[in-house]
Amino acid sequence: MSRTPRSTRAAAVTLGAVATMLLAACGDGGSGDNALGLDTDGTLVVAMSGEFQPFSYFEGNTLTGFDHDIGVAVAEELGLEVDAQTGAFDTLIQGLKSNRYDVLIASMTPTEERDKQVDFTESYYVSGAQAFVAPGTDCTDISQLDSPIIGVASGTTYQDWLTENGGDWVGEIRTFTSDVTALQDVATGRLDAAMTDRNVGLYQIQESGLDLVECGDPVFTEEPAFAVEEGNTALVEALDEALATIKENGTYAEISEKYFGKDISSLEGDGAGSTDDSATTSEG
Repeated sequence: MSRTPRSTRAAAVTLGAVATMLLAACGDGGSGDNALGLDTDGTLVVAMSGEFQPFSYFEGNTLTGFDHDIGVAVAEELGLEVDAQTGAFDTLIQGLKSNRYDVLIASMTPTEERDKQVDFTESYYVSGAQAFVAPGTDCTDISQLDSPIIGVASGTTYQDWLTENGGDWVGEIRTFTSDVTALQDVATGRLDAAMTDRNVGLYQIQESGLDLVECGDPVFTEEPAFAVEEGNTALVEALDEALATIKENGTYAEISEKYFGKDISSLEGDGAGSTDDSATTSEG
């Protein structure tokens, strides 16, 4: 067996070291193994609450919903597998900052405070913050209720809005881990109202038979986006491009129709003027 000359072996080692350094340098965010700054090659770790039906929820032990399916479609476009994970909505940003997740696809609306901690993509749907009350409640404007007890999911823009705007008329703001739980408590009389994404409330009324009605029009609209680690511009750009592609090829519309019977990428897709997901995840 012939021996490789020492000079050739040394050159090979040097080239290998250079190649390794170049590959390591590809990580844009500094926390991953590839050009997108992901911690695991070939896999996109996507996080959502799992408690925001129909955006993310469990059917048995299977995670599903609009946010989940959009995550799968976007990852497919990037040539990646999805590792879908869940966490309480108000813990998701910290999980992202701790490198447990690559991206939050969690109906999260960009706010000034959130933008200090993470980077956001372009919006992926338009939403509206809607108050829901029991039938027979005299309510054309949530602020007209007499010191109401209002339920919201913790850490959402709905909670922020009530805290900032409800000082003179809100009796109490009660927080929940799930918007759906707040809606259920209105239906059973434990709350006077709940505020969440309009589509979430309408879905629960139709699919779960909750005896609720809308109180006036949405109090504000918002445009939820994907969130990634601060500084990972490569992943933001890749996700924006993938989102644009699934909108162009019809995949987005197909997913949206499955859950909402309409395209929720803009308010124009809502024949009744309805909006989508809530606040700091449009889950608020």
